[in-house]
Amino acid sequence: MDPRVVGQCSAWSDVEAIAGANALDALDGPVETASALPNACYTSAAWQKLEFERLFARSWFVVGFVQDVPEPGDAMPVEPFGTPLLVLRDLDGGIRVFHNVCPHRRTVLVTGKRSGLRELAGPCHGWSYDLDGSLRDSPHVDCGSPHDDAPGLVPVRSEVWHHWIFVNLDGKAQALEDYLAPATDLVRGYDLGATRYAGTAHFEIAANWKLALENYIEPYHVFSAHPRLHDFVSMSERMPSRIDRHVMWNRYDFGIPEPGRGEGLPYFPNLSVEAARQVVWFILPTAFGVEFHPDHVASFHLAPVAPDRCRERIDVYVVGDAATSPDWAEGRQATLDMWDELNHEDIGLIESMQRGRTSPAYDGGSLSAYWDEAPLHLNRMVVEGMR
Repeated sequence: MDPRVVGQCSAWSDVEAIAGANALDALDGPVETASALPNACYTSAAWQKLEFERLFARSWFVVGFVQDVPEPGDAMPVEPFGTPLLVLRDLDGGIRVFHNVCPHRRTVLVTGKRSGLRELAGPCHGWSYDLDGSLRDSPHVDCGSPHDDAPGLVPVRSEVWHHWIFVNLDGKAQALEDYLAPATDLVRGYDLGATRYAGTAHFEIAANWKLALENYIEPYHVFSAHPRLHDFVSMSERMPSRIDRHVMWNRYDFGIPEPGRGEGLPYFPNLSVEAARQVVWFILPTAFGVEFHPDHVASFHLAPVAPDRCRERIDVYVVGDAATSPDWAEGRQATLDMWDELNHEDIGLIESMQRGRTSPAYDGGSLSAYWDEAPLHLNRMVVEGMR
């Protein structure tokens, strides 16, 4: 792994030292006798550093959203795990990701969201770069002599999948298409090309990012946490989440649509009869998930901030003109309100789980043989990604 990208990588022995070899072994075997990750994996800054170096940096993760850089010359700095990156749309309309530092003295180039850029300039010595990352000018080098051999910005391997910008920091992961294949196979009947951005809900959560992702893929809590959702589809009509390689997924069928869930917005074109009364969702082990309704898509993105804190955003996409037309404003707002309400019902539970992770009386817990296979599998995928 390039040391410019993530620094000196730690060894697998460091993973075992923090989690404990016995705790890692406890992830294996039948779910009814297994145990989830120990408390240190939710409370330790050293463990979160290892997650970045060994899981996120070596895989694909979402670093930005197409709607955040809609026009040529738009740029958005981001800092996954404290690493300064820059997402931008170049003058030809392509999306690029660079390390957000000047190669000369490593000053950060862009410190806030920008529009209309035609170049990037270092604040310290004025070295400037074109939006393709190449060096444009290095003033006063050798009293005016040219500096043609100076490096440009360090690019980050990136690809766009519809609305979402993925990066692979070490440049060695499998093709994004192959990585996403278990998920895209689930949702082939939905024309994502027909969807447009409708809005975002932002949340600050005083909990580890894994707890939020585990909660999202685990339907066991619906009856106690989400009364409206439980009325929509009861526990007797639900199934535990399933596993396909590194992807965890679920679905349910519903009868009568309601505002925010199948009522008030146009449906995807050419949906099957089954899909028109179905919701399906999946997660990836790198803090991202997507949920498909017959009339909208919502993505679920977590940004780890500290072992006990993460930022979450839910972005909603609807079909065609419904994203902006006044004719669909009521249905659009009902959908955004539904997601905001649903997530606020979860946050208190997730934060309580984080507080519980400081108790010596809990260190992995007892699991439900019926409901907890997918959350346990997420734990396994985190550890597998760190080998």
